[in-house]
Amino acid sequence: MEFIRIASMQEGVAPLLGRLVEELEGGKKVLWLVPGGSNIPLSVEVMKQLPDELTDNLTIYLTDERYGEVDHPDSNARQLREAGFNPKRARAVWVLARDLSLEDTCEQYAMSVSAAFEAADFVIAQMGMGADGHVCGILPGTVAVDSDKLVVGYVTETFTRITLSPKALRNNVDVAYVFALGDEKREALANLLSKDLPLSEQPAQILKKLPEAYVYNDLLEGEVS
Repeated sequence: MEFIRIASMQEGVAPLLGRLVEELEGGKKVLWLVPGGSNIPLSVEVMKQLPDELTDNLTIYLTDERYGEVDHPDSNARQLREAGFNPKRARAVWVLARDLSLEDTCEQYAMSVSAAFEAADFVIAQMGMGADGHVCGILPGTVAVDSDKLVVGYVTETFTRITLSPKALRNNVDVAYVFALGDEKREALANLLSKDLPLSEQPAQILKKLPEAYVYNDLLEGEVS
């Protein structure tokens, strides 16, 4: 896992875009896992610059979503689309479906993403990281941390969350590109770089279990072997 210092989210476009282009030009079927939140403008710009002809072999899924009605205001899918995210010729699969319970929504998304993992030649996960050390929708001290499911749904004080689990990430992701900027994330970044903590305390520690992980931030540089 490598920590790479950048001055702005815009500087993160090139490495993520470059990896997508590299794998797609190599003829691979690529699954790109996309987050919401502060990463949305970056995802929009990467997609804008990705050549249309390369998107035929691209599939896009969300790393996590906020449960509710389709296109509710806090939905990551809605916020991506409203920001201008255009899948072009890629297959984009969102999480929410009409008139489904939380349990049924998670079950349906798990079946879908499992098939997507199976069909992909290469899986790229784009993530943010919170000041509390969470990635995707995996918050510390919650049932999402140690679930044996691919997709977990659970209630928090802010949102009812649906997220890929640490198991799903560990067993399927080939490379993670993490973008975490802001001084409020200094402690979480320092802990990730220098400490081995349980996932229940810092879910971002799952990055150390992946074949490749790059943490783009505006504070630290270094490498974890």
